[in-house]
Amino acid sequence: MNFRRNNRKRPRVELVPMVDVMTFLISFFMLFTTFRTNPMGLSVKLPRAATATPQDSAAIVVVIDRAGDVYLNNRRVAMEGLRADIEKSVQANPNQLVIIRADSSTRYSKLVEVMDAARLAGATRLALAADKQTAAK
Repeated sequence: MNFRRNNRKRPRVELVPMVDVMTFLISFFMLFTTFRTNPMGLSVKLPRAATATPQDSAAIVVVIDRAGDVYLNNRRVAMEGLRADIEKSVQANPNQLVIIRADSSTRYSKLVEVMDAARLAGATRLALAADKQTAAK
C-alpha cells in the first residue's frame, strides 16, 4: 500500500519584507511628525495679570519651572552661571531687559534669588512675565 506523499510546499510567512515595511513606516513617522512644543521650550504656567504687556524679543529670558530649576536660553544653569551669563549680556548692552518667566507655583524665595543674581550682574531693567488676564463679565 503506497501512500501518496504531499509534494505541495507549505505556506510561509516571510519576515524580511515585513521588517522592511515596518522600518519604512517608523522612519516616515519620525521624520514627518510635528511635535507641539512651547515656544520657549519649557512648560511654565505663568500667573495672570490685568496689566500684562508684550515685551521685546531682544530681552534676556530667565525661566524658573515648577521644580525651581533655572533656565537661560533653554539650557539649565546654576545660579553662579546665571549671574555670569547675564553679566556678559549686560556688559554688551547696559540697557538690557531681563524678563523672568516663573511658574505660578514657584517658591517666592527662588524668584527673589534669581532677581538678586540679575541685579548683582548689573541688570537695571527687570520684568516679571505674566499672561494677560481676561476681564470677568
